[in-house]
Amino acid sequence: MRTLGALALLLAATQDPAPAPKLAPPGLALERTVRATYIDWLGRKREVQRKELVLLRGSNIVVTDLTYGEMLIIRTDQKKVWQADPLGGHYSEYTFDEVASIRKTALDELRSVKARVPGTKDEKELDDLLEGYDQFAAAPKVELTSDQQKREVILNGAFVRLSADIDPKVPADGYVEALASIGAFHPAVAEALKGLGGMPVKGKIRYVLFMDRVVEEFEVTSVKPREVADSDFDLPKGLTKVPLKGFGRPPERKPAKPVLAPRDYKEEDK
Repeated sequence: MRTLGALALLLAATQDPAPAPKLAPPGLALERTVRATYIDWLGRKREVQRKELVLLRGSNIVVTDLTYGEMLIIRTDQKKVWQADPLGGHYSEYTFDEVASIRKTALDELRSVKARVPGTKDEKELDDLLEGYDQFAAAPKVELTSDQQKREVILNGAFVRLSADIDPKVPADGYVEALASIGAFHPAVAEALKGLGGMPVKGKIRYVLFMDRVVEEFEVTSVKPREVADSDFDLPKGLTKVPLKGFGRPPERKPAKPVLAPRDYKEEDK
């Protein structure tokens, strides 16, 4: 019996080990419906409705408009962002440092104009504009509220930056980090978003994309684990590199001249 037992142990030891569990693909594919409003420096609005494919690997992300093929690519590993318009035949490319520098120059110029018009209607309008870009005189107070599946991120008790249902089974840290890397959120908002406990799948979010203020209503319709390769972040071939329209200095804004009452020269001659 001892011999049989020893033989059994020897056979077991020489068998191939149990196969390791298969790991999930290192990436995610999300399909979404989006209705977005883009607001520029002058308050002009542009509305877009589209279906999107979002590919996420770590904190690298590519968002593709499934109708027109427009792409937003954020590579945190390369510290670069691209916006491509295949139908228009062009793309724009910036490093994260360039995005931050261009935005800072533009916002500093707005603050300079505001300083020249204290106590006026222009000052109030510029204050509102700067707050739309998350520029506050003092560090904002950020609240993250939770109600079952729903989460809200609120600044200073009034500015709702996110109101959405959350899927706790889908991680959101990479998505938040990618957008935060190009200044989409105030740093305090980005930190709050990391505490959501999952991916926003339906609701409304406000953020800044380059120099557009964006109000986005969205719904995730599909989430699948997927291999996301470097080639998934490639630009379409044959595009021409151009500066991104509207991303630069704000339009010149001069304070309104005071209105003077007309002078009656005939009365002065009397």
